[in-house]
Amino acid sequence: MIQSMTGYARYEHKADWGSATWEIRSVNQRYLETYFRLPEAFRSLENTLREKFRKKLQRGKVECKLYIHMDEARQTELNINEPLAKSVIAGAKWVSQQSAAGQLNPIDVLKWPGVVSNDEQDMDEVQKEVLAALDKATADFIDNRKSEGSAIDRM
Repeated sequence: MIQSMTGYARYEHKADWGSATWEIRSVNQRYLETYFRLPEAFRSLENTLREKFRKKLQRGKVECKLYIHMDEARQTELNINEPLAKSVIAGAKWVSQQSAAGQLNPIDVLKWPGVVSNDEQDMDEVQKEVLAALDKATADFIDNRKSEGSAIDRM
């Protein structure tokens, strides 16, 4: 059966923690090229994602986007990295003493990467569900390419 090189699929997974939406699209390409747009918390999955696509597809320029919406009502516990926060505060104080910089805003300290994090165990579970949702999105994507291919074959 002929498979089209162009294809599109969108799959949304809803869970207690929020929702994950995968969007996959491809155009013609001689070899398989995969591009991912992932939220920072999911970048560690990129090699796993590449391998999943390598097993199921042979050709095409594939762009894969992940949109995450966390349910804010369920995010009740935050972990603050106190040593890092203290280092950021000390560094900011030193900079303000060296220049005419303004006062330190506590919210800016909390925005610093790594100072505040959610429970890691919860993120592991979220990542498993996100990967399972990708499998469903990929199946829809392959079906889309097959249906386009059969339409081309009939021409």
